[in-house]
Amino acid sequence: MRFEQTRTILQKLAPAYHRRVSDDFQQLAESEVSPRVELMLDYLIDHEEHRALALGEFCRGASHKVLEHWLKGLERNFPQVPDGLLGESTRSDLDQLIKAAVGYKQVLIDYFQYAAEHCTDKQTGSLFEKLRSQEDKAMKRMIRHAQGLADL
Repeated sequence: MRFEQTRTILQKLAPAYHRRVSDDFQQLAESEVSPRVELMLDYLIDHEEHRALALGEFCRGASHKVLEHWLKGLERNFPQVPDGLLGESTRSDLDQLIKAAVGYKQVLIDYFQYAAEHCTDKQTGSLFEKLRSQEDKAMKRMIRHAQGLADL
């Protein structure tokens, strides 16, 4: 059984996840990529950094009680950034890049859903559901942006 405090998830683990994803996109952007992929990578790098900063704002609005809540008996650790999502094909194929970006997002969405479902405190569960919803909306915005690039 695992124990994790809400504050740790929101102030350390989740922002670190977003920053690591941003770093992965930055590393890909530093290689030779197609023009559309380059534009999308610029967006994704900024998007992930913004998501990391948004968690800080989110914490400022959360109650002390919620931030101090311990999630007890979780069977899953906070997720690591998946390896191997950014393969060779993501350098030139916008669809493959989006598929990888969605993969990164889905890991967080799934974890926040899991945390919301296994939370013993209603307020904290609601907070994780709100985080899940925000990540889902961010993913949909990202997909719309990619569709706009595909139309260029």
